[in-house]
Amino acid sequence: MAKKSRFDAELWGLLDELLLLQKQGYDKVIIQSDNLGNVIFINDNSLVGPKSTLIRRIQQILASKRQWSLRYIPRETNQIVDALSKMALSSEVLHMFEEPLIEFKEILKEAFSSDNSIMNISM
Repeated sequence: MAKKSRFDAELWGLLDELLLLQKQGYDKVIIQSDNLGNVIFINDNSLVGPKSTLIRRIQQILASKRQWSLRYIPRETNQIVDALSKMALSSEVLHMFEEPLIEFKEILKEAFSSDNSIMNISM
């Protein structure tokens, strides 16, 4: 049950993001997710059988915008985004940096030293 709830929560979050971006009128959007299953499931139009209304709605939004895509990014290479998200949630102040924080430099150093590649899966 917890797995389905997490799956649904991530899909609802994605739909909210898409609707917000659509409302703000963006032409080009690349959404990155570290959930490979969600990315494959949403981008695979050949899947037959029942799909949730939520997934169909996400697919409709992505299909209606030519330059919008959903990409998979491995969790290991997504560490900086996670750290920035946590920082943003823990403060009400906008942070601007002239240089990357030491923690981010270490993450970047590790990411570039290993052979992590980003798999693009676009609609």
